[in-house]
Amino acid sequence: MAAPASKEHVLKQIESLSPESLAEVAQFLEFLQFQEEKRGVRKKASGKLSGFGMWANRPEAQDPIAFAEALRRKIEMRQDG
Repeated sequence: MAAPASKEHVLKQIESLSPESLAEVAQFLEFLQFQEEKRGVRKKASGKLSGFGMWANRPEAQDPIAFAEALRRKIEMRQDG
């Protein structure tokens, strides 16, 4: 990709993806949001980590950074893809 991507360009590409690929995109977006918050680029008013919204009430995710690192290691070691 030569030029910076616009939101419109990204949305057009997303429209053509399979449901499985959309799930991967959603996970990657959560990862990017977490990275931005970790760097202080984008903060939520609530102070919660938005990348873990669906995991907020899960006991294994009480330490979001450790949980994300463990999940990332597990995903990187997948053999089904």
